[in-house]
Amino acid sequence: MKEEMVTLSNVDVDNLIISTKQHLQELKLEIIHEEKHESYWSIKAHRGGKLAAVTGSIRDVEILIVGEENHHELTLRTGAWGRDIAIPALLASIVSIAGAAAVAAAEVYRAHKFEKDFWDWLNKQVSTYDNSKISPPKLVKPTGV
Repeated sequence: MKEEMVTLSNVDVDNLIISTKQHLQELKLEIIHEEKHESYWSIKAHRGGKLAAVTGSIRDVEILIVGEENHHELTLRTGAWGRDIAIPALLASIVSIAGAAAVAAAEVYRAHKFEKDFWDWLNKQVSTYDNSKISPPKLVKPTGV
């Protein structure tokens, strides 16, 4: 699981949540869990199935927003990419070692592209709010690993 975080200022979080859910659904991800508490929002989305497990196209995404008033932190958690490389890489390795490396490289590229595209999309969304600000994404280091 990879986590990246940005800091948001002067953003309408309720509208951002609605836009985020729509964006994930446009990407053919299914919203599988939503949670909202005071100063906390969570959206979990997933794309996959049995065939996706074989082809390595499972995607798990979680978006967390925490904070108060005009200062929030948004965390993007993406997972399953590394875990899903095994089966398609194994299938490709039956053909050749180079095939396995190519499949692994393609999965890493797709994961990176999804994350980059999400941050680009978020920057465009945030720019629609007056006086809004967003920090560059930074990698959140896992604790206890």
